[in-house]
Amino acid sequence: MLTMAPLARQIESLRSAGVQITNMEVSGLPKVKYLQTMPRLRRAVKDVDLIHAHYGYCGWLARTCRSKPVVVSFMGDDLLGTPNVQGRLLPLSQLAVLTNKRLASMVDAVIVKSAEMARVLAPLTAHVIPNGVDLETFAPMDKQEAHLQLGWPANKRHVLFPGNPAAARKCYPLADAAVKSAQHQLKEAIELVVLWDVSPRHVPLYMNACDAMLMTSFIEGSPNVVKEAMACNLPLVSVPVGDVPELVEGVSGYDVRPRDADEIGAALAGLLLQRPAVHGRQALIRMGLGLDSIARRICGLYESVLQSRATHI
Repeated sequence: MLTMAPLARQIESLRSAGVQITNMEVSGLPKVKYLQTMPRLRRAVKDVDLIHAHYGYCGWLARTCRSKPVVVSFMGDDLLGTPNVQGRLLPLSQLAVLTNKRLASMVDAVIVKSAEMARVLAPLTAHVIPNGVDLETFAPMDKQEAHLQLGWPANKRHVLFPGNPAAARKCYPLADAAVKSAQHQLKEAIELVVLWDVSPRHVPLYMNACDAMLMTSFIEGSPNVVKEAMACNLPLVSVPVGDVPELVEGVSGYDVRPRDADEIGAALAGLLLQRPAVHGRQALIRMGLGLDSIARRICGLYESVLQSRATHI
């Protein structure tokens, strides 16, 4: 069950590791698509050993197939909630969090993307396994070549904003204000480039063409885009969200600042002006966050779940 490129890459990495996968994407009318998917799911699970559902709603759907062990990956807002433009959690999302905590106690194993998410489920055991990064797709390349392919001027600063600017939880206004603050400090123009509605194959190109990236979200699990930026050695200024502080701690070229436009702008101006050595890719490899490493961890969990289910039959 997937809708995003990182999940597609994870599935392919599991296939490369020898796992036979039948993929089922939930689709249809928004309010009834899970019910519409149920007959297809029940037909498909007859020939599988285990169901791995991505996202809370999919987990509830998988839970209806009582004869098969279920692993659920919670992705972020399904356990942390969805904020409004002020950062306060929407009431319906709080209800969803409560129901998903109940789901976590009903399945065979739970994967979460960060220690913060695991704490939401405590004392229930959750396996912290973030999505891996395709280190071949996301790799440093010549900035001038990236500018040329995108048709960007080479004499202008570009800062990347990853996500839909209309999505409240991404907090685009903070990023915009931080860039304006950095412009004031540097006395030069900075273009804030929105990474949204961009083909997945072009994302590495955008990352290599930009001078830095901002992460200003109210809520994240383990944001794939941060790890992908690190794989490209793209500098980053982030607020303390999700597992970003742990990912970039002590890594040259990366900075975590409070949710203040001037502080973020000052850190951004410093990165753009000083151009420090960037060691994001090296740190990512050291932490074992490549696709192959993560696939091995997931395979190990599958084996544990299947062995546990076999002993209780």
